[in-house]
Amino acid sequence: MNRRKFFVALLIALSFNGCAGKDDKAAKIPVEDEPSLTADQKVMSFSLAGYERSGRKKWEVQGKSADIMSEVVNLTDVVAKAYGEETDMTLTADKGVFNRNTSDAHFESNVVVSGTDGTRMTADEVDWKNADQKIVTDSAVTLYAENLEKSEDGTEKKIPTTIVCDGPMEINYGKNYAVFNTNVKVDDERGQIFCDTATAYYDPESRKVSRIVAKGHVKIIRGGSWTFSDEAVYLASEQKVILSGSPKVTIYPEESKSAQKEGM
Repeated sequence: MNRRKFFVALLIALSFNGCAGKDDKAAKIPVEDEPSLTADQKVMSFSLAGYERSGRKKWEVQGKSADIMSEVVNLTDVVAKAYGEETDMTLTADKGVFNRNTSDAHFESNVVVSGTDGTRMTADEVDWKNADQKIVTDSAVTLYAENLEKSEDGTEKKIPTTIVCDGPMEINYGKNYAVFNTNVKVDDERGQIFCDTATAYYDPESRKVSRIVAKGHVKIIRGGSWTFSDEAVYLASEQKVILSGSPKVTIYPEESKSAQKEGM
C-alpha cells in the first residue's frame, strides 16, 4: 500500500480510533475497594474500557488514582490505548484527568503518543473532547512518522517525516481532518514546507490522506529551489502540488549543485 504523504500515520490512527464513539458499549470500571480504607486514603488502580457492539475492545484508559469513585478522576502514570484494525496507538503521560460522565480527558506532562506503525507524537498537554470527537492541544507539537514511498521499479523505501508546530493543533476524527497551527514545519528528505496553518483531509474508508492545504506564508524548499505562495494544495493521489496566491519560484544555483552532488 502506497503511504506517501506528509501528515498521515498518527492522524489516521488517532482519528479513527479515538475514545468513546457513538456505537461503543457502556464503559466498565473494575473497582476493588477495601472496607477499612476510603478512596481518598489509598492510591488505587483505575481502568476504564470501551467496546464496540461486536464485543471488540476499542479503547482503554489506565492509571493510578486516590479518588477513583469521584466524577472527575485525577490520574498519575497514565496509559491510554486505542485499538484499530491496522494500527494500535498508546498514549502515556505523567498526569491526567478523566470525566466519567462526559468521557472527556486531559493529559499533561511528558505526553507521548506512539503507534505500532512507528509514529510518535510529543506534546506538553493533550485534551480529548468526546462530544465533539476531537483531540486538541494548545501546546507545541512534534510528530514523527516513517512513511513508505514506492519507487517506479516497485520497491518501497521508508522516509522519516517530522512535523512541528507551536499550536494549537486539532484532530477531528468525526469530520476527517487535522489542523496544525503557528510556525508549522514539515521536514523530510524530499524537502521542507513552512506555513502558518496546514490542514490534512483524509478518506475515512481508505485511511489515506486525500489532500493537504497549507496556508499563510507558504515556503517550500526542495533541492536548490525555494517556492513561495499564499497557499499550496498537495493532492495525494496525483502527488501534485498546486500553488495559488502570487506564487514565486527562486532557484539558487550553488545550493542546487550542492544538492545534486550529495544525491550522487
